[in-house]
Amino acid sequence: MANDTSYGLASAIFSQNITRAIKTAHKLHAGTAWINSYNDLDFRVPFGGYKQSGIGRDLGEYALANYTHIKGVHVNLGAKMT
Repeated sequence: MANDTSYGLASAIFSQNITRAIKTAHKLHAGTAWINSYNDLDFRVPFGGYKQSGIGRDLGEYALANYTHIKGVHVNLGAKMT
C-alpha cells in the first residue's frame, strides 16, 4: 500500500523492532526513510525523491553528480606509440 503512489519523497516508520523497520525501509520506494523520527536532516546525507517527487539529489556527495560531467583524459608522457 505504501508504494502505491506516483510520489516517493520520504517515508517514516515507527516501530520497536529496528531490524524489521530497516527491512521495511529498504522496501519502500522513497528517497528518504526515517525510523522512529521524521524530518531529521543532515547535510552529509543525500535528500531527494523517487518517481515524480524530484529530479535528483540535494545534499551529500551524490548531489555533486548533478553539477559534474565525468571525463577520461589520457596523456602520453613520452612513450612511443606503436
